[in-house]
Amino acid sequence: MKKIFISVLALSSVLLLMLASCKKDETKAYSSIGGTGTLSASTTSPALSKANSDNNAVTFNWQSTTVTGNPSTINYTLQFDKKGNNFAAAREIAVTGTTTSVTQGAMNTVLLNLGLPDGVAASVEVRLKSVIAPNAAAAYSNVLTLTVTPYSLISYVYAPGAYQGWDPAKAPALASATSNGIYTGIITVPANAPTLEFKITPAPNWNASYGGAAGVLSTSGGNLLFPSAGNFKVDVNLNTLTYTITKQ
Repeated sequence: MKKIFISVLALSSVLLLMLASCKKDETKAYSSIGGTGTLSASTTSPALSKANSDNNAVTFNWQSTTVTGNPSTINYTLQFDKKGNNFAAAREIAVTGTTTSVTQGAMNTVLLNLGLPDGVAASVEVRLKSVIAPNAAAAYSNVLTLTVTPYSLISYVYAPGAYQGWDPAKAPALASATSNGIYTGIITVPANAPTLEFKITPAPNWNASYGGAAGVLSTSGGNLLFPSAGNFKVDVNLNTLTYTITKQ
């Protein structure tokens, strides 16, 4: 009889635990993402240029995405892709709130990352993606089509010197693939050059120039010097005002 009583008591305890667990499950509240508001743009033909890369290209606006259940933070992302690609290779810009402005430089980076050629007008689609958790289902807005022309990020400085007649308009250029202030190029100094002196100019004119010595550039420095005639790799960093000359 005692064993039976103990078994009944144990069974009752298990049932009570199961019931408590069920009640806890019943009190859990879940979040579910709802519909997104309409996405709009201040222009569908934003103009882009390297000179104005810090200026706004387009401002996007939308209504808050609805959430049912527990209040949750909504993470918004603007997705861009080539028109007709169904966002299969979308590039994204994370945004907050219900409005955001995208600079010309940021827009241009997205376009180049999509593989669009610079200098050619292209149609790009954009939509708003809303999620409340990394692995949760996403909600998407309507799709807008933008007509944009990306620009090349490459920029140049020039190396006029005695070896080419001190003519910046015809001087060899040093290139920066991403306009990050770091330039490189190969310069050939002929054996019959009058001197080995040269300077660096930001444009193919004498409006501004850099001289210097011992690897340091200065707008007030004397002429730079090649070690001899021959082929040289010249690296210029305008961020740190330094340079190197390496024989090839």
